[in-house]
Amino acid sequence: MRVVLVGGGVHPIPPTGYGAVERIIADLATALRAGGDDVTILNQVRRGRTRDEIPFALAVPRLLQGESFDVIHANTPVVANRLALAGRPFVYTSHSRHWYYRAGPTHRWGYWLERRAVKRARAVIALTEPLAATMRAVVRPPLPPVAVVPFGVDASVYAPAWDRRTGRRGLGVGVVAPFKRWHLAARAVRGTGATLSIAGPIASEEYAEVVRREGDHVRLLGEVPDEEMRTLFAESDFLLHPSLVEILSAAVLEGLAAGLPVIGGTGVDGVVETGRTGWRVNDDDPEPYAEAMRDRVLALVGDDTARRSMGEAARAEAIERFGWSTIAERHREVYRAAAAPAT
Repeated sequence: MRVVLVGGGVHPIPPTGYGAVERIIADLATALRAGGDDVTILNQVRRGRTRDEIPFALAVPRLLQGESFDVIHANTPVVANRLALAGRPFVYTSHSRHWYYRAGPTHRWGYWLERRAVKRARAVIALTEPLAATMRAVVRPPLPPVAVVPFGVDASVYAPAWDRRTGRRGLGVGVVAPFKRWHLAARAVRGTGATLSIAGPIASEEYAEVVRREGDHVRLLGEVPDEEMRTLFAESDFLLHPSLVEILSAAVLEGLAAGLPVIGGTGVDGVVETGRTGWRVNDDDPEPYAEAMRDRVLALVGDDTARRSMGEAARAEAIERFGWSTIAERHREVYRAAAAPAT
């Protein structure tokens, strides 16, 4: 098929640093091309500011002129709504936490844009079944077809280095901001003998200080290069993912592929199998949540056999469920249906 994957005009594709959606688009393009599809990535970056999505979205219909394609696949709500206004049919994937987390007017505006994008799409891709259910519940009918298709992970890139692991290295990946709840992860490793390294942009220095105070062996690494990130995954022993709000976390999939048992709350729903590839623990109350994570950390630190067994199961799960060739084929099914003439 001839597919146009549209970015957001904020980060390059593939990203040179932070940019989870951009990395997903780049990896999907690679997987589709490997299967014989003709893929064009449409994206223009100005200054790397969030508001740059608006001028890019305004330009998208013009940039599509002269392109030959079967499907346009949008990944941001501003672009999707611009396509709808221009009368261009599109497939839409939502990556937004605004379905579940709206802390102010900007988030509420984003939520409105998301619902409008879903409503106006030819077909919708939800990354998880809970998100699909939410869409069906809050978007007024008629609703376009909603398919549940996660993004994938490259298990050849994220792989374990078993011989370089110490049994005591915890890893967290994501922006250092309150909704990620890194302070609870720091609290969970305190006194266990384990360390916690958190890799991700520091959005708030004030919150970063809170995280440091909560732990006894916590390092905030900031944004790290890709090669260093892969090394962190390979040499760590478990992944903590305490996020309050998550649709589907690339860090969790990368952790599974790297053979890391994953510990988290609602942010790992539907991905982590408790007792086999990690633990999904109750996160309704912060204090018991931190204590429950601490119990799991202690169990992993104290049991080399269990840690290796869970790590191997995690990697097998990542390859079987989230390999990019499988994910690309599931996207093709959506594209074929969306490109078919209306009857």
